[in-house]
Amino acid sequence: MSNHHQRPLSVVLIDDCDLATEGLRVLLKPYTDRVTLVDVRDALAAPQDVDVILYEPMDLSSMAGSMLRDLQRSADSITAEFSWAAADQMPTPSARPHLTKRLSASQIVRSLEDLVDGRFVQAEPTRSAPAPAVVEPVEPIAAVASRSNDGLEMALTPREGDMIALITSGRSNLEISEHLGVSINSVKTYIRSAYRKIGITRRSQAVLWGVSNGYDRESTSTEATA
Repeated sequence: MSNHHQRPLSVVLIDDCDLATEGLRVLLKPYTDRVTLVDVRDALAAPQDVDVILYEPMDLSSMAGSMLRDLQRSADSITAEFSWAAADQMPTPSARPHLTKRLSASQIVRSLEDLVDGRFVQAEPTRSAPAPAVVEPVEPIAAVASRSNDGLEMALTPREGDMIALITSGRSNLEISEHLGVSINSVKTYIRSAYRKIGITRRSQAVLWGVSNGYDRESTSTEATA
């Protein structure tokens, strides 16, 4: 498919994960004649040149959300979700186009061009072979909260324990970042690691688990490592 646009499309990604941005940059590198991924700061400096704004809706920090709103106000461009999560898993319902990060590089480029041309159709990710369906039992949240922590608490590092304690106390990821003096991406990494170790997937489960396992008080390691 040849690019019929007069210039490569200018695309900006709002995502708190630096790895996601760099990964997209690498994917789009062979298609520089069709799509250019611009830095957020460059996009804010020249919003009129932006064709498409992509953003990750899951756990978007307040700073990233502010940049997204600034771009939407200033740029005459199309905004689309770009996430690993499915459209029906978004934190708030949205009528915006939804692109999954499971798309191949060529599918992403075609989707971006279709967005600008007004002929976007939701695409499915490319799969080399159909994966067998795996049905796993769903454990009730109450069971997660009351589960014994045999060996689990010991498996958490002090910093992971801090995350569970601060989540249990009602802090947001941004508040945890500011409280501990670490980046928002580090906070997310620690939280994901802690979730895997204690066998949960959602923040509500983390709060219940934390209360049931004595993490309803902020960990003393936050003071020791601050």
